[in-house]
Formats: sequence, C-alpha cells, structure tokens
Amino acid sequence: MPHVVLNEDWSDYDNRKIRDGRDRSKFACTEPWEVTYLVNKLKKHYPYKTEDAIKSAIDSCCKSVDSPHPREKFVECVTTKLDR
Repeated sequence: MPHVVLNEDWSDYDNRKIRDGRDRSKFACTEPWEVTYLVNKLKKHYPYKTEDAIKSAIDSCCKSVDSPHPREKFVECVTTKLDR
C-alpha cells in the first residue's frame, strides 16, 4: 500500500512538470524546487524529523533508486528511510 503522502494532491507539482515539458511521474533529484516540494510534503507526515534528516533521506534515495526516479518508488524509498 502506498504511503499516505502519495495519496495527497500533487497537482501543483504535476502542473509545473507538465508546463516544463517533463514527465510528471518521475522525480528529478537535480531540480531544487522538486526537492523542496517533497521536503514540504514530508514535513506534514514527519513533523519530528528535521529538514536535514528529510533531505538526507532524499539524497540517499537519489543514489539508490535508478534514474529516472519513478515518483511512487522514490517516495516509498524516502518514507522507508524516515520510518527507521
């Protein structure tokens, strides 16, 4: 079952990806706005985690999930690391 963060409204993210002519189903670790977007989404579900801890989990998944990073697989990687 996907993490609850994946069931949230991602329309702002999707619309920006589409406007930029990119695949909205892929997470781009090289785009600062995407990292910031994901950090802010995750802060709601992990209020006890610092921003640095969330970014560290994202960085780790950027290295371990094959690129292009499928959003669902990528977010699940990050949430698994944050759940530890």
